[in-house]
Amino acid sequence: MIDRVVVAVAGGNGGDGAVSFRRERFVPFGGPDGGDGGRGGDVVITATRRVSTLGDLREDLVYGGVNGGKGGPKLMHGGRGDQCDIIVPVGTLIYDAEQEDQPLVADLATDGARIVIARGGRGGSGNKRFATPTRKTPRFAQRGAPGVKMRLILDLKLLADVGLVGLPNAGKSTMLTAWSAARPKIADYPFTTLEPELGVVSVGYDRFVAADMPGLIEGASDGVGLGHEFLQHIERTRVLVHVLDMTSESALDDYRLINAELEAFGRGLAEKPQLLALNKVDDAVAEIQIEELRPQIEALGVPWFVTSAATRTGTDALARAAFAALQEERSREVAQAEQVVPVLHPEPKRRRVEAERDATGHAVVRGQTAEWLAVTFDTDDYDSRHELLDRLKRLGVGRALQRVKVQPGERVRIGTVEVEWE
Repeated sequence: MIDRVVVAVAGGNGGDGAVSFRRERFVPFGGPDGGDGGRGGDVVITATRRVSTLGDLREDLVYGGVNGGKGGPKLMHGGRGDQCDIIVPVGTLIYDAEQEDQPLVADLATDGARIVIARGGRGGSGNKRFATPTRKTPRFAQRGAPGVKMRLILDLKLLADVGLVGLPNAGKSTMLTAWSAARPKIADYPFTTLEPELGVVSVGYDRFVAADMPGLIEGASDGVGLGHEFLQHIERTRVLVHVLDMTSESALDDYRLINAELEAFGRGLAEKPQLLALNKVDDAVAEIQIEELRPQIEALGVPWFVTSAATRTGTDALARAAFAALQEERSREVAQAEQVVPVLHPEPKRRRVEAERDATGHAVVRGQTAEWLAVTFDTDDYDSRHELLDRLKRLGVGRALQRVKVQPGERVRIGTVEVEWE
């Protein structure tokens, strides 16, 4: 199962505005009629239960929206670019791979959850938009803005109600087979389960989803063995069923080892409700061990059940107990959600534009609108450059530059564009 991929996404570029003039017989001085460019297509990520892995996504491709269409004569507007849809399993976490701390962008934990992850660029204005009483024949238009580009980490965490945990070959896969119609690989050697398996367990008229997790070993919280690939999937389970091989000579030490790894990994794994399945009682050795260790088992303070997943002894009772614990956990979560009072904070007032000098003393202007204007106007064209400067001044860039003592004729960097300030 592929549960972690790094992908590149890019919104479509906006279409360029058109430079055009109306030319018809008997219509002198028709004036500009260049249309606007269309907006680029967005990149949308949608979660669905129809897929179960991230295996269809390729790291060597850029998932991008379609570029917007160019504007045309007679005020024809360019078409909007089609969006790019990325389908991921429910439970996918999206992180920004380009930032150092890789912050979480979205948690698609429900079926149908979606996010517009990379917006397409705005279309440029045609020359009709720049006609004024004093400039009746503008011979320039605005370029389309580039779409947003990002690199993302998509991380899948399975959504299961009950997780089966334990050492390799403790009988977790056999337990899932006894509970449900799932058929995970079963063999008499360690690590037969290399990826989590899901099964739907029926308890009367009720159901819950159980997950057979790959076996833990000592040091898993530090990444040993299947390590973090295993532990991250347990985070979203509500109840843990600890399957213990009672034919082991150190059964209780095995129990403590697994719990120590859960506690070392953190993220609330050690606090999850837990049931103990004393498994493989079809073996006489297991029966003897249970009798000998009964006082120590009862001292653990964990509900325990004598089971044989192979012969399905005690598995129904264990499933009912797991469902009861699940119901209690759900009720507790609902009660906590009702008690939480949202704390609202006013949005901080942000200055529309900011100006500063970098380490080399160069003047730099920052601001989303200012950077968008700078990248969409042709600074080599006289009229286009002056339209850009006028708009920047109306935006407040002139006042911001005065604060850092920029003089006329000095080069100023706005985003990726340099312009001579006038």
